Amino acid sequence: MTKTRSRNKVGARIKELRLRNGLTQEKFALMIGLNRSYLADIEKGNRNFGFDTLERIVKGFDISLEEFFEGF
Repeated sequence: MTKTRSRNKVGARIKELRLRNGLTQEKFALMIGLNRSYLADIEKGNRNFGFDTLERIVKGFDISLEEFFEGF
C-alpha cells in the first residue's frame, strides 16, 4: 500500500467515525485539541501526522487502536 493510499484510508476512517458520532469537524477538532483545518487535511489524506495525533483522534472516539484499524 502506498503512503498516499494509507493516508487516504486512515483519513476516510476518521471521517466515517466522526460522522457516525454526529460530530462536525469543528466540534471534533475542539474536543481533541486540534485545528479544524489540520483535521480536514488529515481526513482528505493530505497531511502526514504522527502517532501522538492518531492517539488523540482515536481516544476522541473512545475506541482502541485495534478497533480503529479493524478491516484495514
